[in-house]
Amino acid sequence: MVDNYRWAILTIVYLSILAFALIFQSIPPVLPLIISELHLTYAQSGLLMSLFALPGLFISLLGGFLSDRYEMKSLGTICFLLMMGGTLLLGLGMDLQILGFGRIIAGIGALTLSVLLPKLLSQWFKKGGLGLAMGVFNTGVPLGSLISFGLFGRMGSMWGWRVPILLTGVYTLMTAILFLILYQPPSSHEMKKGQTFDIYESLKEMGSPIWWVGFSWLWFNAGFVAFATFAPNLFLQKGYSIEQSGLLIGIPLLGSLLLSTPAGYLIDRFRNQKWLIGIGGLALSILAVSFNFSSSFLFLVTLMGVFSALIPSSIYSLPPEILKLENIGLGFGVVSTCSSLGLFIAPYLVGKIKDLTGSDQWSFLLISLFFLLTTISILLIRPSLREAPPCLQ
Repeated sequence: MVDNYRWAILTIVYLSILAFALIFQSIPPVLPLIISELHLTYAQSGLLMSLFALPGLFISLLGGFLSDRYEMKSLGTICFLLMMGGTLLLGLGMDLQILGFGRIIAGIGALTLSVLLPKLLSQWFKKGGLGLAMGVFNTGVPLGSLISFGLFGRMGSMWGWRVPILLTGVYTLMTAILFLILYQPPSSHEMKKGQTFDIYESLKEMGSPIWWVGFSWLWFNAGFVAFATFAPNLFLQKGYSIEQSGLLIGIPLLGSLLLSTPAGYLIDRFRNQKWLIGIGGLALSILAVSFNFSSSFLFLVTLMGVFSALIPSSIYSLPPEILKLENIGLGFGVVSTCSSLGLFIAPYLVGKIKDLTGSDQWSFLLISLFFLLTTISILLIRPSLREAPPCLQ
């Protein structure tokens, strides 16, 4: 009966990561409307995406460290409160400063929550099926993004850009209530006595492999968020409507939604994460630069969906496999910190390149480089990843 409850935990974890995705991706579908109303530059509009990720640079490691040492229900509750407060500021703000502050507050809660959730799954699925669980978990972000890109642009055109943003706050409130009702730690979970409270000592103990995993995730997120933020403008310039542009952006996310779970199953069977990430990053790099030479946008975004699905489940199944049990939360903190850095720098850099050159070609070259670095980073891991996970030994 206790083992069956892990599926209830997977459900609430899934609903929670869906809230993260809806809040994070609420900006790009309505970005042209925000730019028009507030008279923003491309760099300033990219900053709205970057500011969400900024807090993760500073609090993700601490959040992961604390999740290894303290009960997660209270930590999760604080995260939900911050997400709701930041979303409310964003939805009601009247200038760039208030919107930016709201994104920072929401980012603090959402990015800390994104560290706690996979740690919770690793506790409940440590006896088997972790790859499959992470595969399901990693469909949450594409599903939330797909909902955002498929609906928020149309809703914004009809009722104003603030409406879809405020609705994400309502959904987050409902999810927080369910989290409080359903959450419980696994019966086998105990905080180790005598665990060090020196975060630097714990980071040193983990070694370099987890950082290469983090760097690979950094570049993947940099490429994907930059593409999702600025590709709609390219599509609009080519004659697509804002609704059609949102649907095109949603197609790569649909591929991840459909294929991440099978990828997780393959990971459970063969533990081939390193090569799945390497192949996915290289293919995405080629596809990104192809937007400069091809107008077959539907074909390109469809292939992006196939290859992008190989990466998230692979990344998130690695920390429990290469780290000791008492450092898994901190390992996810490393992954989240790197992700935040990619999310922070990419939209602003790509927006700045577009402001300086007035060209989409340079923007997509930079996005292509981000994806290529995804592959290079993961291939720099020297130890074999085919050993039994330490947490299962």
